[in-house]
Amino acid sequence: MNSVDPDEYKLPVRYGPEQRVLIVGGGIAGLTLAALLQQRGFKPTLVERIPEYGTVGYVIVLWPSGSRILKGLGVYRNLLDVGLQFTTYNVSDQQGQMLHSYSVKDVTEKYGPMLSTYRPDLINVIKEAVDPGSIRMGTTVDKIDQTNDEVYVTFSDGTEETYDLVVGCDGVRSKTRNLVFGDAPLSYSGMTGWSFWVKPNIAKTLEIAEYWGTGKFFGIWPTKGRLSVFTSISNQNQDPDPVESRINRIQDNFKDFGGLVPKILDGLDDPEEIYHGYYNDLKMKKWHKGRVVLVGDAAHAILPTAGGGVSMAMESAAVLADELSRADSKYIEQAFESYMSRRRTRVGKIQDQSRMMGKFAFADNRFVSSMRDFLMRFYSNRLHVRYWDTMLKEPI
Repeated sequence: MNSVDPDEYKLPVRYGPEQRVLIVGGGIAGLTLAALLQQRGFKPTLVERIPEYGTVGYVIVLWPSGSRILKGLGVYRNLLDVGLQFTTYNVSDQQGQMLHSYSVKDVTEKYGPMLSTYRPDLINVIKEAVDPGSIRMGTTVDKIDQTNDEVYVTFSDGTEETYDLVVGCDGVRSKTRNLVFGDAPLSYSGMTGWSFWVKPNIAKTLEIAEYWGTGKFFGIWPTKGRLSVFTSISNQNQDPDPVESRINRIQDNFKDFGGLVPKILDGLDDPEEIYHGYYNDLKMKKWHKGRVVLVGDAAHAILPTAGGGVSMAMESAAVLADELSRADSKYIEQAFESYMSRRRTRVGKIQDQSRMMGKFAFADNRFVSSMRDFLMRFYSNRLHVRYWDTMLKEPI
């Protein structure tokens, strides 16, 4: 009788850049991960569900921790061309009376510029570091099956491929997460709101301006050649927001606001250009299962109140790329565990701070909001700088 060699049927182990990697989602997290892996010699495949990158998007404030990653990719100068550095942050009450003006100059001198940019512009900057041949547009994943050794993926175009690992970078409502982890309920903040762009000549400002009301918030964020507005209101019931009456609803909610708000409200004319959303975050006990791992909002969505979601996603992509560069296909889950252990505490801290800021800025009790406004007058720039320092000083 012939003996059977047990090694004959073992799959080969792939080391570092030899690993076959699929990235699902071509947003900021997915593109950042693809660029970083390619820089290390990997040849990942990236799939994105939309047929082509467009001009739809909102304002993004990129922290220095996110900008540092673009420096390493060699595209940071391009970010400076499209981003606007800001140093002043003004907080006013509902009537438009200034509560406090804060400078982040001390923060930027220590860590680097805070840059606000148009999301499609940031996408284009990161894309310059990605091999265009590695991106499959108009494609998503329909099915994921995995064994101890491989992942079998069926795409929306009917094709099937085999990978050593799959990375879900497909956002807060991640299909990858749903296929592999099942239902992961989002945590609703009790706030909903609208974001939109207005013509820069409506309110010429190079400073961030925010108006805090009772259960209402109106923020104005400039970028190069653009002016973005971000609003929110208390809405525990997640009431529907029909497009045809959207402008009337915004104007009615903020009709008593002062400062620059009335001029901006008068200029609203196209409800189709106004984005509405419910503000959710997501905390998961584990970001990986088998050979599938999640990055960015798919794993750790953050409320927009801290403005750190994009930077956290880019940081997580950088850490995962670092761990994968020292991993192999046999022990891939060890790399995932190391990635999560390096990121969990920092991400959790930013999530907690964003929740705390939401409760503070969006206080829906008149007495509480009045006390908040009073205290803001005494919240010094030194304390403001310390707040930023706690978020930026930690290594990733």
